[in-house]
Amino acid sequence: MKRQTYIAHGRLASREIRLDAARNQRHGVQVMAFEQLAARLAGGFAQAIGAETLRDAIQQALPETNLGELDAIKLLPGMVGAAADTLHKVWRTGIDLSERAGDHPRLAAMATLEEAVLARLPSSMLRPVDLASNAMARLRHAPALFGEIEIVGISELSPCWRDLLLALARTLPVRWIAGPRSVPAWLEGSAVQILRSGPTTPQVEAMSAASGYHEAIEALRWARELIASGTAKPSEIAIAAAAPAAYDNEFMALRADANIDLHFVHSVRVVTTRDGQTAAALADILVRGLSQSHLRRLATLLAGSGPFQVLPDGWERVLPPDAPLSSADAWERLLGSLTPDRWPDGVDHGAKLRAIIEKLSRGTDDAEEIGRAFLSGGALRIWRKALLAGSAAAIDVTIDSLRQEDACEACVSVAWMPASALAASPRKFVRLLGLTSTGWPRRIAEDRLLSDHIVPVGELDPLPVTAADRRDFETILCTTTDQVVLSRARRDNEGRLLGKSPLLRGHPEPRYVRRNRRPAHVMSETDRLLARATDFGGSDQARSAAECWRDWQRAAVTPHDGLIRADHPAVLGALERVQSASSLAKLLRNPLSFTWSYALGIRAPESAEEALVLDARQSGNLLHETLDHAVRLLEAQEALPAPNRMRSSRRSSRPRRLSRRSGRASRPCRRSWSGVAR
Repeated sequence: MKRQTYIAHGRLASREIRLDAARNQRHGVQVMAFEQLAARLAGGFAQAIGAETLRDAIQQALPETNLGELDAIKLLPGMVGAAADTLHKVWRTGIDLSERAGDHPRLAAMATLEEAVLARLPSSMLRPVDLASNAMARLRHAPALFGEIEIVGISELSPCWRDLLLALARTLPVRWIAGPRSVPAWLEGSAVQILRSGPTTPQVEAMSAASGYHEAIEALRWARELIASGTAKPSEIAIAAAAPAAYDNEFMALRADANIDLHFVHSVRVVTTRDGQTAAALADILVRGLSQSHLRRLATLLAGSGPFQVLPDGWERVLPPDAPLSSADAWERLLGSLTPDRWPDGVDHGAKLRAIIEKLSRGTDDAEEIGRAFLSGGALRIWRKALLAGSAAAIDVTIDSLRQEDACEACVSVAWMPASALAASPRKFVRLLGLTSTGWPRRIAEDRLLSDHIVPVGELDPLPVTAADRRDFETILCTTTDQVVLSRARRDNEGRLLGKSPLLRGHPEPRYVRRNRRPAHVMSETDRLLARATDFGGSDQARSAAECWRDWQRAAVTPHDGLIRADHPAVLGALERVQSASSLAKLLRNPLSFTWSYALGIRAPESAEEALVLDARQSGNLLHETLDHAVRLLEAQEALPAPNRMRSSRRSSRPRRLSRRSGRASRPCRRSWSGVAR
């Protein structure tokens, strides 16, 4: 059996090579990344440093390590991620931090951090330069391990692996399948066999959409039209952007509406899943405090599991709907007032609910223990991953930034991916989004810890992001076989005009597409009804809306005005309850509002700011103190001479209040208090 090894870039390219080998019954094929090849050749239990393991080691090392210039920011949120990114760049380029520690205090700080991190990593995990060095010492085993090596879909290789590749080429056959892609200059004259082919000539079309959301809609319309007409299979269609995160929310919402298997090659945000939402709900409570709305959200997402499983179904009815319950005293007053008849099953569960409240009130200091108590399965894994990625005090921000692999199968679906992944794994039909002056190519960004004046961009990153975007664009155009659609937005989300990308020069003029156009092929049922008013007019929802509009223009009272049948059970139930002063006033003055509020339970949306809610005793005390203060002011005013009475009353009746900005006492506006003085 012939052994053959493929080196591919990215999960999508690897999966497609494995699928092709399985379909063609080719045995002895192994697909891996170059760092996995180096670890395999290094032998033993050697492996590359994993991302999560590195973050865990950095989080443990930061509080205990003196980083000099970086010591003031080492515990801030985001430091773990920034340090991990910088170390990855340093290791891939082969920079020796210990040798260059004397060049700049920042390099010395990073060298200290690297030493502390490596001491906490497992001994089997090695830096790329160490993996390459150990692999070089075992080159004699390469023919037995790998047979022949083919490098597919890669335009560049990190400097730390180049010497190893050149040495492998002198030991066994190594083929660099370049196709129409550019070939790195350092490969010229080496033993690596370079296989080139001519560029493809796809049909190129350009279009201009109203906004980024409109671009996403047009992309899914285009994909569905290709599939419905039989022109292409889903696995032959790709939608890509240089920075796909800007479109992720739109595609996540439209994917469900269009009912298209759209695979997110670059992974999805964990908060788009139920487990991620559950972990985020718990994080909101620990970071922002316990309130009724936060507790209801967590209980709903847990669906009776965890500590909430000891409470009966419908236990939320014991919580007063109008009280925010945003303090420990408010929760204690509520729990103290609960009686067995308030619970759905007639049994007092106040002690169990109190235990839940007390545990959630402990805050982020006990985040690990609270997570184990409330979460399980995927939600608990997300929680632990967030604690590794950042501090517990900012766990809500960390969870929002986490991503996980998409469950949709890549090899049989329409792919939504970064341009770099598409350049490594081409498809027949491609649509490129975000071709604006700032979106593609992107501007060069400095490293967050090692800026340009410390380590030049070209040294820390051999292929800067601007050059990489240009290379990926050219690679996609010369590897796509059938069709390429170049799309750009005319305005951003805030309405500002966007310029054209310089990459559009030399391509056809973009076709102007209106947002409200009638598409030739729609992406979903909703899109079809919006595009064809006659179809929507025949639906029950449209007929009901038209009848409502006509009834509002009529003088007669209709069901849309609140007319209901006699002895309606909902109204009778509302009337049989004990009425308060406010409900009686609403019943007499506005019966329709009474029906909405008390019979149907329709409430106005709550404000984002919690209102001050006082119980009856506190409200009465406040009222009596206000009246007493007003009487004393009036008595003091009567005791003054007539000419000074008005001036004194105005001055004394303006009580001081605390200024939000300065913290000093300030007086309210004279106009708002002059009427009280008079």
